[in-house]
Amino acid sequence: MKKVAILFTILILVGSMSFGQDIAPGPSAGSKGFLFSFDGLAALRANSYLGGFGAKLYLSDYMAVRGMVQFALLSTKNPPSPLPAGWISVDATSSDNTFGVGGAIELHFTKSRISPYFGAGIMFSTRSTESKSGNAGPAGSILTQTTIKNVDANGNPTGYTQISIGALLGVEYYVTNGVSLSAEYQLGFTSNSYKDAERTTTGTPTVTTKQGSATAIGITNSGLLILAVYF
Repeated sequence: MKKVAILFTILILVGSMSFGQDIAPGPSAGSKGFLFSFDGLAALRANSYLGGFGAKLYLSDYMAVRGMVQFALLSTKNPPSPLPAGWISVDATSSDNTFGVGGAIELHFTKSRISPYFGAGIMFSTRSTESKSGNAGPAGSILTQTTIKNVDANGNPTGYTQISIGALLGVEYYVTNGVSLSAEYQLGFTSNSYKDAERTTTGTPTVTTKQGSATAIGITNSGLLILAVYF
């Protein structure tokens, strides 16, 4: 909520400097734009929208739909330090993959520079992680390697499938015909299903253990700052 208050302060300041400018009505049917998250006064920069790529389309002067895609693939490899002559090794590796999609509909009350709206949205995302330990030893030795999936070194779950659905209420302020800032409040229902955590040690013998998955369900609320650039 602190960020929402910051944005409203920005809107008031920008609005006070804009009285002498031409009126900037909201987009019309067919207007398209890119969406970004906005940091606020502490750091005036735009981040990726909800951690992904966001876009918006006005179906009419008072109705808009927006969508979001998350796609992140992270992979690292750390070979052991320089080895003595005749030694062999296996590299330590890690991967962190996330994919998500979401959509929302906005119903605007007015077609004006300050446009309140309400709507609803849904989001689906999934994440998987894996890490493998490195090892080294004399040639001919059997090197063990531990693979850990969907859990960190402290046993906290990192792999999940998440579904969120909820209502939204906000105000969009059109700084110009091509740029707007929005303060939005979201209230919804979120279900987190954590994936099975798996730990496998290879060598002699091979040992595999599995931990049970868990599900967390709850009501969530959040404030969101949105920068839209139309074209």
